[in-house]
Amino acid sequence: MFDGIRSGRGLRKITQAWFWEDVRDGVSEFVRSRAVWVVVGNVGTFLSALAGLVHHWSRPVSFADGAVLQLVCAAWQAVALFPVVLPGRAATERDVVGLGDLYQGMTVLTVCGSWIFGVFPGLGLLIFLDADVDGPLWAALFVSGTTLMLACVAGLMTATAVSDTVRARHRGTIAPPGGSGWYDGGDGTDTADVDASGSDGD
Repeated sequence: MFDGIRSGRGLRKITQAWFWEDVRDGVSEFVRSRAVWVVVGNVGTFLSALAGLVHHWSRPVSFADGAVLQLVCAAWQAVALFPVVLPGRAATERDVVGLGDLYQGMTVLTVCGSWIFGVFPGLGLLIFLDADVDGPLWAALFVSGTTLMLACVAGLMTATAVSDTVRARHRGTIAPPGGSGWYDGGDGTDTADVDASGSDGD
C-alpha cells in the first residue's frame, strides 16, 4: 500500500517514525507557546462573525445585536493581541518582533480572506438572486463582515501603537538556555556569547 510513497524521496520520510516525532514535538511546542493565542483569537473572531451571520440570516438585525457582535469580535481580537502586548518576561526582542509579525499576518489574512472569499461573493449571490435589499439577508452579511473588519482594524492599530514600547521593554533580554523565549525557536547562543565575552573582558 505504501510502496508508491516509499519510492518517492520527498514522500518517503512521512513513513518514518522520526518524522512524526518531529511533527508532534513541533505541535507541542507551538501549543505551549504564546503564539497559539494569536491563532485562537483570530479563529474566534472569524467564527463569531460567521455565527452572527447564521443567527441573523432570517431575522432582523437590531443596533443592539450589532453592538453585541462587535464586542464579541473585539474580545477575540484582545485574545489574539495578548501575546503581542505581554510576550512574557523571558521573551527577547526577536520574539516580540516575531509575535507582532505573526499577529499582523494572521489578522490581515482573517479580514481580507473573509471579505474576498465571503462577503463579496455573498453580495454577488444576493444580487444574482435578486434578494430584497431591505431584507435580513443583506443586513446579516453587511453587519457580520463590518464587525469583523472593525475588530481586526482596531487590533492592528493597537498592535502598531504598542509595538515600539514592548520592543524597547525587551531590548537586551538574554534568551534562556535551549530557547529564546515564547515564540522564536533559536538557541540564543549569539546573545549568550556576547554577554560571556563582555564578562571575560571585565
